[in-house]
Amino acid sequence: MRGLTTMLADFPDRLVVTALPAVRSMAPGVDVILYDTLGLHLSDGSDLDHLLHRTDAKVLIVSRDMRPDLRAKAQSLGARSWVSMSVHAGDLVHSIELTAAGEPIAEQVDRMGVAAGLTTREVEVLALITQGLSNSEIAAKLVLSVNTLKSHIRLTYRKIEVTNRSQAVRWGIAHGFAPPDETDLEPGASVAARMVTEEASMELPE
Repeated sequence: MRGLTTMLADFPDRLVVTALPAVRSMAPGVDVILYDTLGLHLSDGSDLDHLLHRTDAKVLIVSRDMRPDLRAKAQSLGARSWVSMSVHAGDLVHSIELTAAGEPIAEQVDRMGVAAGLTTREVEVLALITQGLSNSEIAAKLVLSVNTLKSHIRLTYRKIEVTNRSQAVRWGIAHGFAPPDETDLEPGASVAARMVTEEASMELPE
């Protein structure tokens, strides 16, 4: 998460940024927690569940374009707001401010599927297919009925010009949906921010 911290360091007049002291921190004094979805790879999501349901901070998911399946997992745990890792710094700060204020972030287009004309939902479905999940498992993760999921699958197959699941998996892997190696994981998936106000000090509590 050092990249995000560096990006946000250019806006000291709008927010104060720090790394959370621990994965299960209670995040005292924090307005928004930025959670990198890579923290969900090979994990049960209990750390994100803690941040969502055991702290007073709002959680903004930072989604990696190459792993929309992880964003889907975050959403299945209760996350509502997300922003792409590839977003510009100013737009990221604006998204943090909207999240802190409890306001929705404008609908985003998942860049991974733009070239193929896929919607965000279709990208999520294709990513989970590539991960080897069954239709029932995907429907449960995305909170969809199986029939609605099948409609998404049919449209997705048509757009990427495949006719069966094995071809869809090959397309997904060829276009970056293969999971990263364990060595790619970064320790600590969260960065915390507090909005700067006239009353706020410039130090976050430990």
